[in-house]
Amino acid sequence: MSSEIIKIIQSLEKGEVEITFKSLKSGRNITEKCTLNENLTPKGFSIKQSLEAESILCYLTEKKRWEDIRKETIVSYNNT
Repeated sequence: MSSEIIKIIQSLEKGEVEITFKSLKSGRNITEKCTLNENLTPKGFSIKQSLEAESILCYLTEKKRWEDIRKETIVSYNNT
């Protein structure tokens, strides 16, 4: 488990994070604002991430939908 993945998950839980990842379908890089913060996700959702999982499930704040991002495809991230 990469310490960077732990940092990403912790940042997602605290607020909004801009994540750039490579699309498995198109191969292009996609940048999205994501979160796991309960104040920024739809009411009634509480997500706990498994550190062993291959993907991070996060909420895309601008598109207002959930996205499953494979950890190995993450190119970069920035706290917003």
